Amino acid sequence: MRANDPLVLLLGFLGLIPFLVCAYLACAWREPADARAMLALIAYGSVILSFLGGVHWGFALAEPPASLAGLAPASTRQDPAHRPRIGLGVLPSLTGWVALLIAVLAPAPVIALCVLIAGFLATNIAEQSAYRRGWVSGRYLWLRWVLTVIVVALLVTTVVLRLAGARIML
Repeated sequence: MRANDPLVLLLGFLGLIPFLVCAYLACAWREPADARAMLALIAYGSVILSFLGGVHWGFALAEPPASLAGLAPASTRQDPAHRPRIGLGVLPSLTGWVALLIAVLAPAPVIALCVLIAGFLATNIAEQSAYRRGWVSGRYLWLRWVLTVIVVALLVTTVVLRLAGARIML
């Protein structure tokens, strides 16, 4: 499947629905329901960030796609320069886990959201580097940027509204 496949696009954008719903509820509901919605938002963000890492873990273990065969080393799994790619597969999961721990153990949901924002942005910056190395296609990178811009905008809006003590009313 390619990043511009209609099913990939549909599922990618449908994956934004939990972000939209949880962010809205975290800013619209009153205590204690808003705290549950905030935890759901942080948990879903952590899961998605882990998923993004898993994508790269899978890329790292597989041979490069035929469309990138001329750009990537023939045996990337044995190339020492390939190690950053394994890190790209693990670091988003660890970042999501830290955000979830902060939300549950601290509890500091705004800080947890900031950790997620940083994680999503750092992952996209690392994916830009991966693109320059031929590890991901331009179509994949385009889809990741579009989805991440929307996710980060929702998370930043939630942080700002929570810090301001504002509530969304529709």
